[in-house]
Amino acid sequence: MLLDPKRNYILDLVHFSENDPLLKASAYVSLVCGCAQLLVGFLGLCGACYRSRFLLFAFILFLVGTFLADVSMGTLSLFYKDKFSSNNYMEVYLKNLTNNRYSRDRWVMPLMDTIQFYHECCGGDGPLDYKDSFWYITNTLRGTRSFVPPSCCKQAQVGRAWAPVPIDPMCITYRYLSPPYQTSVNTVGCSERLMSWFNEQIWIFVGFGFGSALTMMLGICLSCCLISRIRIYHVIRDDY
Repeated sequence: MLLDPKRNYILDLVHFSENDPLLKASAYVSLVCGCAQLLVGFLGLCGACYRSRFLLFAFILFLVGTFLADVSMGTLSLFYKDKFSSNNYMEVYLKNLTNNRYSRDRWVMPLMDTIQFYHECCGGDGPLDYKDSFWYITNTLRGTRSFVPPSCCKQAQVGRAWAPVPIDPMCITYRYLSPPYQTSVNTVGCSERLMSWFNEQIWIFVGFGFGSALTMMLGICLSCCLISRIRIYHVIRDDY
C-alpha cells in the first residue's frame, strides 16, 4: 500500500482531505506489527522449548500489544470507510479539488492526475467539473485553450500517471460534448469509481487488522494453557 503507485495515493487522499495522516500511520503500524510478530514468535518458541514461564509471560505481553495495535488499525479503517461513504463526501471533495484547487495547490495536480490516469475518469462528477474552474480560467487568461487536463484523455500504453501520453494529442483542445471530445476523453466522473476502489482497499486494512488480532488471541490462549501446564520441580538431593 505504501510503495505501490497504484495504491499509495489513496493514503494521500485521506491525509490531505482530513489533514490527518492516521490512515497512513495505520499502514506503518501494520509493517511494524508484522516485523514484531516475527521476533515475538521466536520469543514464544524459546519459551515453549525451554518451558520458561518468564519468556511465555513476556510473549503474552507482546501479543497483547500487537493485538491492540491490530484492532486499532481495523477500527480506524472502518471509521474512514464510513466517513467517506456518507453524504457523498468523496464526490463533493473531488469536485472541490477539480474546480477550486487544481493547479492552485501544488499537491492537488499530481494527486488528481494519478486518480484520473489509473481509474480512466475525469473530475469528480465528470469533465464538466473543469469548466470555469481555477485551472480553466488561468489557462484562458494565458491564451491557452485547454478544456481538460491530459490525464483525462484516453492514454497510450507508454503513458504514466506522472507523464500522461494521450492517444490523441489534441484531446485537451476539444470543446465539451463535441464528437471528438466524446471519443478521446474519459467522460466518467472519478467519485463513484474511486469510492468503489477505496472500499476494496479499506477492506484489506480491516481484514489484516482483525484477522491478525484473531491470531493474536489464539496465541494468547495457547500460551496461557501452556503456562498452566508447566510444573516447576525442585530436586532434593540427600548426601550420605
